[in-house]
Amino acid sequence: MFEIDRLTLPPIGTNCYILTDKNTKHSIVIDPAYNGKGIFDYCVSKGYSVTMIVLTHGHFDHIGGVDELVNYSNAKVYIHKSDFEMLADADKNGSNYFLDDTIVSNSRCVLMDDDCTIEFAGESIKTVHTPGHTKGSVVLVSSNAVFTGDTLMEDGVGRTDLYGGNAIELRNSLMELYPLLEN
Repeated sequence: MFEIDRLTLPPIGTNCYILTDKNTKHSIVIDPAYNGKGIFDYCVSKGYSVTMIVLTHGHFDHIGGVDELVNYSNAKVYIHKSDFEMLADADKNGSNYFLDDTIVSNSRCVLMDDDCTIEFAGESIKTVHTPGHTKGSVVLVSSNAVFTGDTLMEDGVGRTDLYGGNAIELRNSLMELYPLLEN
């Protein structure tokens, strides 16, 4: 079983989640949007050890703290193989269009396939490929929580007008995701 911490991070209020094994204190950070050192310091203050970073997709507002967090924690970074190209390309990840600063990540990554499973804290966290917001968007589904990135949000769904977006694919992804959310 794991506990969940949520941080809301700049530049646009992205939700960053920290899943922590209650026994080992090992943590997974989902979508470190900004200030990797701040995320690391938060984890250290709670007694957590960051071992893994999982990205729900490759937009700038989800990857901005990756390299700094890797530098402090030496955690492995996981991203869907279809979004890997966005990490090092400020045009594709959108930072060139929305920010004064360019955001890229040069961290080594483990590339995820369409549907894989992460074993963590005695649970299986399923990653479900949900293209539409980006080509490689994923949703993480555990026994007691779902982390949707920008595939599905409180007030709607992720935009599809940026690189790799496709409204028809997003609709299809949402239709496939719906039965998973019923359970």
